[in-house]
Order: sequence, then structure tokens, then C-alpha cells
Amino acid sequence: MKMTDAEIYDARKQFFNDSAGKWIDMWYRDPETGEQKKHEKDFNRLFALMPLAPGHCVLDAGCGTGVLVPYILDAIGDQGTLYELDFAENMIDLNRSLHPMKNIRFLLSDVEHAPIEEASCDIAVCFSCFPHFQDKGQAIGALARILKASGILIIAHFDSSDGINHHHKSCHAVMHDHLPDEAVMRTMIADAGFDIESFIDEKGFYYIQARKK
Repeated sequence: MKMTDAEIYDARKQFFNDSAGKWIDMWYRDPETGEQKKHEKDFNRLFALMPLAPGHCVLDAGCGTGVLVPYILDAIGDQGTLYELDFAENMIDLNRSLHPMKNIRFLLSDVEHAPIEEASCDIAVCFSCFPHFQDKGQAIGALARILKASGILIIAHFDSSDGINHHHKSCHAVMHDHLPDEAVMRTMIADAGFDIESFIDEKGFYYIQARKK
């Protein structure tokens, strides 16, 4: 029996709530050393590309447990502001417990309805989460609203689009969550008022950088 959109949404949310406590160990912990450095080279590459600067206001959309937090805070400094936003309350609760820094604002919300002031952020990052947005076009539109003029949208994964889609097919809770092909992504991003500055889709790394017009 085909699942309704509401059933897909609920199953997805339940999956991420149930997975919150083991998320870091599953995806980011090096099994040999026990340190959270499994993707250290990938993170270094990602943050070498991202144009973060001291004082920036950044939205980490679909933030999960906050794996990007140390990297973003290192770049924006104490004067910057970081919004950590996720629709799964267990992810937000764990994120908050791990990152008690005063310049972080934790938000429980879908990206499509993010309660953030218009034209307030310099950069919006969607790391390892874009396929899980219920309405991808609406999500990009919401991010465009939140970004300042010339603000930057980043969509990134540590796998190719083919690899991500193949992986999601193996998990019932997210089997409907796909990363659209390049043509569709380019159209959605352009329609939301962005110019794409970089589009990388290769084995082990996916990165889009787009600037709001």
C-alpha cells in the first residue's frame, strides 16, 4: 500500500528521533581510534570551500546532533551567530546538550517554516539533509527568504548523488528521500533567485554553492 505524504513525513521524523543517540557513532566516529574524525579530510575540504567569516550569521539547516558546530564556530567566532535547526526534537535536545555556547540558537522546526527573520543570515548550510526535506522547492524558497542579499546557500554531502540515493533505498524510513539530479537541482535553485557558483558531484563528495541575487 502506497504511503501518504503525511505517513512518509512521520516515518522520517520517527527514524531521526530514534537514531539521535547513536548518530555520531554511526557516521562520524572512527572505529579504530574512537575519535570523531572519520570524515576529517572531508570536513576540511568542505570548510575550505565555504566562504565563512568572523561575525557571520549562519543557519545550519537540518543540523542533527551538530557535527558542523565546531567548524562553523571556529570560522565565525564569538561575534557570529549560529542557528541550529532540525525537525527532530531528539536531535535538537542532544545537540543542545553537546554545544552550550552562548551564540547558538536552537530551533525545532522544518526548514520550510523556519522561524528566522527575513534577510538575516549570511550563509545557510544544508549538510547531509537536503533529500529529507519534504518540499524541496519550498525549502529552498524559505532559505532564500532568510538569506541576506548576496547571501550564500550551501548544499553538501560526503557522497555522490548516486551514492546517496542508493543508500536511502536500503532504509525503509527514508526510501522516498532522494537527491534530485543536477538539472532539477539547478532549476530549483535558479527559480528561487540564486546564481550557482559551484556544483561538484563526485564519488565521496557533493557540493553546491549558490549566491542569492
